[in-house]
Amino acid sequence: MLQPIQGALQYHHGNGELSIVDVEIAGMGIRRVRVANVPPEVPDGILRDAISYYGEVKRITGEL
Repeated sequence: MLQPIQGALQYHHGNGELSIVDVEIAGMGIRRVRVANVPPEVPDGILRDAISYYGEVKRITGEL
């Protein structure tokens, strides 16, 4: 689950590892946002819920 902490988000992995995710405002209009170091086990819906606070999420695609 992603949880807000002091201007960032944190993700607790199933194995106890903690990842910190920094989020910044991109400005007006449509933007392509790349989110680094998201574990593959994080469902798109969880990511969508976490970043939809900052605006409408049109599409989520993974990179290989």
